[in-house]
Amino acid sequence: MKKYKAIITDFDLTLADTAALIEDCLYTNAARFGYDLDRKILRDGIGLTAETIYLNAGCSAPDAKRLHDEYIPYSAETMREQTELYPGVAEGLAALHAKGIVLAVLSLKSSDQIWRPLERAGVDKYIYSVISPDEVAAHKPEPDGIFYLSEKTGIALCDILYVGDSVTDMKTAINAGVDFAAVCTGAVTPESFADMGAGMVYPTFAEMCTALINNEL
Repeated sequence: MKKYKAIITDFDLTLADTAALIEDCLYTNAARFGYDLDRKILRDGIGLTAETIYLNAGCSAPDAKRLHDEYIPYSAETMREQTELYPGVAEGLAALHAKGIVLAVLSLKSSDQIWRPLERAGVDKYIYSVISPDEVAAHKPEPDGIFYLSEKTGIALCDILYVGDSVTDMKTAINAGVDFAAVCTGAVTPESFADMGAGMVYPTFAEMCTALINNEL
């Protein structure tokens, strides 16, 4: 298996078990304004912007924008203080860091909503950078976040692996021209990832780390 100098990973449903938290925040935020939205649509949209999720759930464009703007501050404290990492993620990050791999997180969330759970789990010391909308204006599947890390570290795109759980994540890797590893802790099945051409598919992030380490990254 190829040796990578940097690994960039998605956060929600890749490193962190946030599906129920995000779904509940999306739902209750909309309910404050009279909407009773389909929870499955909300959950299936995780990884997209809140505005897009609300549009997919049937909100009008102006209301989706308004709900998006309200969702950001409404959900912030919950995401900061209640987000927990999946089992084995802390150990996997530690093992990758010990191999000298530069580790970064790329997310649509604000950086404090990611750093705080990482700090609580004791793994923030392994993370070189959290790439959020504070750092890049163009969101996934645009490749700007991956380009940002490459430029910041001087690591070539051919030496970067991007890890994620969604179709959007896979498109981001393709758009950046980097290798992609899929983890199936989100809504996409292993079969679907394989059908889309994903060459590396793992049940969890922890199992991906084990596979990479065992192949002497």
